Amino acid sequence: MQLISSLVALCVASAALAAPGETSYSPPGNGGGNNGGNGPRCAPASQSVNFLRAYNSAVHDHFYTTNAGEMANAVQNLGYSAEGATGRIFPSNVRGATPLYRAYQPGVHDHFYTANEAEWNNAVANLGYSREGISGYIYPTQVCGSIPLYRAYHPGVNDHFYTTNEAEWNNAVQNLGYSREGITGYVLPL
Repeated sequence: MQLISSLVALCVASAALAAPGETSYSPPGNGGGNNGGNGPRCAPASQSVNFLRAYNSAVHDHFYTTNAGEMANAVQNLGYSAEGATGRIFPSNVRGATPLYRAYQPGVHDHFYTANEAEWNNAVANLGYSREGISGYIYPTQVCGSIPLYRAYHPGVNDHFYTTNEAEWNNAVQNLGYSREGITGYVLPL
């Protein structure tokens, strides 16, 4: 009887882990994942959207959003220049993804993005940033054809910079005064 109770509890717990609105996708012919049935379940790439990038040279700030209207406002009214997209992220939660948090520090004009909620909370509590919500959802590990979203920081101008282009990241570090801050997470390629 205890075995049956344990199995029922396990099934209930497993069902509770799937958050409402969460979707999943299993590519055909691979048994439920991309690793012979033992890997992650991938959301359809068609559910992802461009993670748009802009830069304001007057205040030295890189800005990223999935919202085309927000980007248009930044370009038309706030002094930013559009720089295309840096990858694709999910606008809503999908299985295996984690939130990409956004914060802004108005004193130094810096947008900051992290997949680490504790880091986001620290930036707000101790570094003068304000929460601006969740930009979208990214993978915490390299799965489902995703690529690294590299992060760099320029202490002289207080700018966080994100790119999926490793050569661009290296150039920012070697020639533009940025320091490597690692990989924020993994996004889908353009």
